[in-house]
Amino acid sequence: MTHRKIGYFDVEGSCYVAKPGRWRGKYTISEDGEELAEKLCTTLHENEEDACAEGLTLGVTAARKLMKEREGFDPGEHE
Repeated sequence: MTHRKIGYFDVEGSCYVAKPGRWRGKYTISEDGEELAEKLCTTLHENEEDACAEGLTLGVTAARKLMKEREGFDPGEHE
């Protein structure tokens, strides 16, 4: 599991075994401990690292969009 702070949001990228030998990424966006969004990625990966990286990448993109909607600016990849 990987973690990144984007604006007000905490983004966690993780993954799980989708079927034998295949991993699927997932992200969770939370604020002050309260979960705001969770999404499963659609791509199947051959290893855990790639799946978790996809989850974090998509989560960061979604969190940046939330910050743009909420505050009117994009904080970029890092706060």
